[in-house]
Amino acid sequence: MTTARTVRLAAVLAGLAAAGCVDRRFVIESNVPNAQVYIDNKSIGAAPAHAPFEYYGYYTIKLVHPGYETIEERVHVRAPWYAYPPLDFAAEVLWPFHIRDTRRYYFKLQEATPTRTDDILSAAEALRQRGMTLPQADRPAEPRPPKPRPIPPPAPVPTAPDSVPSVVPSVAP
Repeated sequence: MTTARTVRLAAVLAGLAAAGCVDRRFVIESNVPNAQVYIDNKSIGAAPAHAPFEYYGYYTIKLVHPGYETIEERVHVRAPWYAYPPLDFAAEVLWPFHIRDTRRYYFKLQEATPTRTDDILSAAEALRQRGMTLPQADRPAEPRPPKPRPIPPPAPVPTAPDSVPSVVPSVAP
């Protein structure tokens, strides 16, 4: 009789262990193949990139590729109806089927505009000329002397106990 109970209990536990779960995944796509994708500053690979996620909420997604402007966007992943208590327990543990929650995001990268070095140099020269026309600076204020630190009281000097007799060496005549 106990063997039948044990077998039934094992079957129930195996059924619960084999029960469904929720598979949450991001799929990040871009108009530029092989753009590096980061989610919360963690690299997940080149676009199109796939990565699991654990919780619903806010994520920061960043795409980087040479020759294109970097995109960094904060996205809000809303929880579906089955992710709220007590339904989340039923969906994660009791539901006998597998639930797939795939969130797809598409980002369009823009080509970076090349920086013209002569524009940078002319802006630097204009800043230098502006700095030369500034009035002479006044003498800076004298620095404040450091605050004096409090002197700690001297440590007590240990004294010999009164009950211990002092030993005086005797001199032989």
